[in-house]
Amino acid sequence: MKSLIIAEKPELGRAIAKAIDGPDKEVHGVIVKKNVVITWAYGHLLRLAEPDEYDPKYKKWNKEDLPICFDNWKLVPDGSKKDRVQQIITLMQDCDQIIHAGDPDDEGQFLIDEILDYAKNTKPVKRVYINDNTPSNIKKAFHQLIDNDDKLRAVGRSAYARAVADYVVGINYSRLYSLALRRKGMSVGRVQSPTLGLIVTRDELIDHHKKQKYYEMEVQGDVEKQETTITFALKPKNDLLDDGKHILSQKIMQDMCDDILKEPHRKMKVDEKLMDVKPPLPFNLAKLQAHMNTKYGFDLSKTDAITQTLRDKYQAITYNRSDSQYLKEEHFTEAPQVLTHVMKKLNETYPVDYKIHSECFNDKYVTAHHAIIPTMSDFNIAALLPDERKVYEEICRQYIMQFLPPVKKRQVSAVIPTEYGDLKATSTFILDEGYKQYFKNNKEEKEDNEEVDTGKFDLPKGNYDVSLHDGIVNEKETNPPKRYTQASLIKDMTSIAKYVEDKEIKEILKKKDKDKKGENGSIGTSATRSQIVETLIKRGYVQMKGKNIISTQLGKDFYHLLPEEIKKADLTAKWWVIQEDIKEGNADVSTLVQSVLDAFTPHLKENLSNLKAGGEVPIDDDREAIGVCPVCGNKIVENSKGYGCVNYRNGCKFAIWKDDQFFKNIHKDVSKPMAEKLLKDKYCLVKLMEQEEEVVKILQLGVRNGRAVYRLLDKK
Repeated sequence: MKSLIIAEKPELGRAIAKAIDGPDKEVHGVIVKKNVVITWAYGHLLRLAEPDEYDPKYKKWNKEDLPICFDNWKLVPDGSKKDRVQQIITLMQDCDQIIHAGDPDDEGQFLIDEILDYAKNTKPVKRVYINDNTPSNIKKAFHQLIDNDDKLRAVGRSAYARAVADYVVGINYSRLYSLALRRKGMSVGRVQSPTLGLIVTRDELIDHHKKQKYYEMEVQGDVEKQETTITFALKPKNDLLDDGKHILSQKIMQDMCDDILKEPHRKMKVDEKLMDVKPPLPFNLAKLQAHMNTKYGFDLSKTDAITQTLRDKYQAITYNRSDSQYLKEEHFTEAPQVLTHVMKKLNETYPVDYKIHSECFNDKYVTAHHAIIPTMSDFNIAALLPDERKVYEEICRQYIMQFLPPVKKRQVSAVIPTEYGDLKATSTFILDEGYKQYFKNNKEEKEDNEEVDTGKFDLPKGNYDVSLHDGIVNEKETNPPKRYTQASLIKDMTSIAKYVEDKEIKEILKKKDKDKKGENGSIGTSATRSQIVETLIKRGYVQMKGKNIISTQLGKDFYHLLPEEIKKADLTAKWWVIQEDIKEGNADVSTLVQSVLDAFTPHLKENLSNLKAGGEVPIDDDREAIGVCPVCGNKIVENSKGYGCVNYRNGCKFAIWKDDQFFKNIHKDVSKPMAEKLLKDKYCLVKLMEQEEEVVKILQLGVRNGRAVYRLLDKK
């Protein structure tokens, strides 16, 4: 029997080939081994058909045509992927059975099922679940094949339903509000709009913040027979707080301080606890993007693109768009070999202890994917560009940490009960720096419940007599929340449930992510979040100011115009419930789509003619884009003098000038392919003459004060 294995991605297809005995020979994305043929998709090879592909009339946007919806949304080959689709169909015709090797999640099921359906396949199909590309795991998975029956296909249909519903939302709401506002390019989305809402809400909290004075108390205490003085801070009882957080009256706080000091002789209890602070878990994509944004200022899409290069071109890391921070026990077994290889490649040595069993090694927390870690690939690390090397090194070091000891702390706490609350002091001592002595520059966020030291003191556990004196009432001011960075935004996208007021919706969002460690009531996926942020910038709804991402007037106005069902994360929760019903056979695609239409249709009757959204001058430029503006996210087009941003009327200064003095100095004209490469990858290779010898250097593109800047680096 001749079998065709269709994997979701090239690296999985190649890993399957290596797990099957016999020599490998890959030709045009196909590997033949005995009676097995292995090929793969490149993500989704099919897309939902555009409305005008059903009827040309939809090319023109008219309110009278809304809502646009079809009984059966067609899937068609996606542009350049047509040849790949046809190649797989030809392979299907020459086999006896097909083995579906999509990722073991909803999207993975749908991704291969859609190819089978498009090809009108009648051959028997088996399903293999592979969530780890190690040879032993792959061999084990192929001994556990199951039929790709209707129960499994229902899982794929739920993903198809979500894709269709997202499309129906995007097409109808975007057209309705673009027409109402008489502005091209206004876009609405299930994930995009709540993400915009996070930024708008944060900015308005900052803009409307009024500083509020509040008061805190400090009291000095002499510990009898110990020659020790401790500074205590009052933690008031909850019923004394004016706004749930603070005491706003100086007089009330002063009266409390005076009352406490009327009885200066108090009893104090001292406790201590020993704490092990373990290294942070290996990266998933969201954590890696946040880390690279915080440490190096990389935007989300840049880190995403670099990980794709590390995976596809160099096979240097495992699957890069993972939402998991956990690993299989098999990775623990393989770690000595992998990390010996990695440390040699990095030319770095750490005192790793392979007996340390990090909590990241847990089979039950690995679902469709596992954490991003380095591989045994024997690629040339010198071939990596500087930014690629930074990402690779951070992934490696985060994995190396798992085999280093924790930071050991001893925390001493002193508490004096009073009628107004506890007077409390804490003091922390580092007993052993553990992994941090090797990774001092790794910034880790302080936990919400982490104690803040009030001053150094050290006493054994026990009860003591204390004499209080010198009470001070300190005046402070409330601070607004911090502006979003791309790092903090992506973190909130993975836990948006904490901002949801509706208890039922909040619980549904959390339930949706119950099997995903590192995601807790999220919107979007690891693969789409950076695209969402890019879209918000491109549409002019938000802009980057330094590291901060800030909503524009257009973004604020547009967000407030949107109906409630679109601007909140509720839609993701409600859809998830219907998708679960689809998986169980209790609903179908039309159920989810109808829920969208039921919410949308009433808006067609509303008078939207007076709607306005301020902000930028509308951009109407149909010239071909050669890239995306790194400043504002709009398109870059070619003109006679260079390659400039179409958003120049709104003040965007970015351009790559053909006659720039920098390029004249290196004797290099700026060709269109060169500009495209600079815009896409932020670098290109250039050949220069140095002392009558031709050398290749790296030309790096950067941005300073909204303008293009360049530098040359040696290619090493």
